[in-house]
Amino acid sequence: MSKFFDYLDSISQVNGLTNGMGNGQKIQWLFHCGMLFLSKDKWWGDFKFRHSAHEGIDITYYRIRPDKLHNFDNSIRVPAMENGIILNICNDFLGQTLVVEHENSLLFNRRLLFAYAHIIPEKNLKIGQVVKKGQVIATVCDTYKNPQLPPHLHFSCFEVLKKIPPEHLDWNLFFSDNLDVNLLHPIFL
Repeated sequence: MSKFFDYLDSISQVNGLTNGMGNGQKIQWLFHCGMLFLSKDKWWGDFKFRHSAHEGIDITYYRIRPDKLHNFDNSIRVPAMENGIILNICNDFLGQTLVVEHENSLLFNRRLLFAYAHIIPEKNLKIGQVVKKGQVIATVCDTYKNPQLPPHLHFSCFEVLKKIPPEHLDWNLFFSDNLDVNLLHPIFL
């Protein structure tokens, strides 16, 4: 679990969200149940149910002081969680997704992939490029396509067979019932 919480700290640091807190205080991250892995609840609009279980974690709400709730806007920068290589840059229903293979995944017969979704990738990023842990790889996109949803980072983790070509690593594959794809809980990385 510590890797995911370290990642939240990295998001705080690259965006200066901890400025002025002092005394070793940390930002408090807040999650509606519908933002969590495998939830079928919606956290926007009518707050009813999703068509399928949520395949990641949505990150947007935080508190620096007990009396002030914040959420992301389209200025929030997205760092890489780990070292890796960009395998695909594809569209999603709000923006784009960067699909990054974890650098150590080649030790196994499957690929460990991180999907950073609802973002705008940095202009200089290209498929095949190596990214380093903590490197800013994107900004959160404006959610004008669905104004009921505040800007947020959707983070997913997948394990896929090596034989799947990188250009097929997109939401069509991730949403399918393909046995070559396993959805992993991002908190337990």
